[in-house]
Amino acid sequence: MSGVVVGQVAVCVTVAVISGWLYRLGSGLRPVAVAVWAAPLPLLVLAPRVPWLVAVSVAAGAWLIGQSGFWSYYTRDVKLPRLLVAMQFVGGCAGVAFIVGLARAHLVDGHVALAALTLPVAWAAMEFLVALGSPHGAWWSLAYSQADLPVVTQVASLTGVWGIVALLALPASVAAAVTAPSHTDGERAAVVLTAVALVAVLIGYVVRRGRRAVLAEPVHVGLAAVEQPGGPVSIDSPEGAALVSRYINQVRLLAGRGARVIALPEVTFSVDESRMVDQMQPLAQAAVDLGVDLVVGVARLGETASANVAAAFGAAGEPPSQYQKHHLLPGLEAAYRPGRDLLYLPTDRRIGVLICKDLDFPGLARAYRRGGAQLLLAPAWDFDRDGWLHSRMAVLRGVESGVAVARVARAGRATVSDALGRIVVEADPAEGRAIDVKIPLAATPSLYSRLGDWFGWCCVAATALIAVTLI
Repeated sequence: MSGVVVGQVAVCVTVAVISGWLYRLGSGLRPVAVAVWAAPLPLLVLAPRVPWLVAVSVAAGAWLIGQSGFWSYYTRDVKLPRLLVAMQFVGGCAGVAFIVGLARAHLVDGHVALAALTLPVAWAAMEFLVALGSPHGAWWSLAYSQADLPVVTQVASLTGVWGIVALLALPASVAAAVTAPSHTDGERAAVVLTAVALVAVLIGYVVRRGRRAVLAEPVHVGLAAVEQPGGPVSIDSPEGAALVSRYINQVRLLAGRGARVIALPEVTFSVDESRMVDQMQPLAQAAVDLGVDLVVGVARLGETASANVAAAFGAAGEPPSQYQKHHLLPGLEAAYRPGRDLLYLPTDRRIGVLICKDLDFPGLARAYRRGGAQLLLAPAWDFDRDGWLHSRMAVLRGVESGVAVARVARAGRATVSDALGRIVVEADPAEGRAIDVKIPLAATPSLYSRLGDWFGWCCVAATALIAVTLI
């Protein structure tokens, strides 16, 4: 093997490792926001300078390195079959390889504008199509890496998370396009100026959205969670009675601070379907005595079918309203039957109720916003180490549809965010803290909540056209 070939192999391996390491930093359970912006650049710079097969192989290898950190999480925590996880990894590698190969073709042919456009629209299209077909919804997206940067996440209120994904890919794609061989200075300048103009428009939109936000009457919301190993506790057991007592103390504390709406985590207790009202009477009575709306996550066990529900108790003492979780975790929640109906609190229809994984599906949050919800209340249960990531998915759902989100998770985080994606208050429930805040609500829905997935479908169509131009 000649020295030139050895050098080329070393360069390719180095590029795969650098991009893979950046993708791993930027797409993990606690991602580094800046890493995602830089990750594709080495791949795109290399692509037009090596053969097609080498370029796509390096891209696939980089993505495999980037996703390898999820293996133990998927197989041990979520308990997905190893074969299914391996197929997901292979599918992701194939998708990334296709996108880089498509960008390379336009870079080599001198189509600078199409080359700059390929990665942003094709990556957004890939994530969008995966979200449509996956039982996990929009769980997989690079957009969540930016969740603590409201100046970036506001784009989701116009395009959904797919717009954030396209924006993340834009700088690297433009940089690679204007530095590739065979382009004229005029073409390079045109692409750079167009990209700058697009970013300027987005900045203007973000600034205008923040300034023109119309606020409705705020809601004082409280979240309570205590450390609870294992699954739901039978409410009739001594452990269940002790846990009820602990939670009533937390509810009393929050009500004393002024909270009028209080949520406890997902499947905290297990109850019998036929005796649910009687079994949960102490919690219902606490809601009446304290004058609050109390939402409690329970496993409702029935003879024919069980369900993961959120039971809402009001201050008037009426029977609890019940929301049945729509999107169940494959495998782990196989014993439960999914629900279909939405639940707005009877005392305040501005508040909608859903459960944990339901917030991985943008369409459900949009449905609530179209129905008048301005705050989503979400009992949840995480897997400890994914607490940050899953809480930030909820934040992005709020930005997309223009709703505040109050989410409280066992083995996760208690988080309240406003309609602009700003974290108003956050705590680790393992610390035994009960948190409360008076959260402002947005009176007007977002454009995305009205228009739906227009940007995702546009990216799919644009990707198809970009591919067709090579025929």
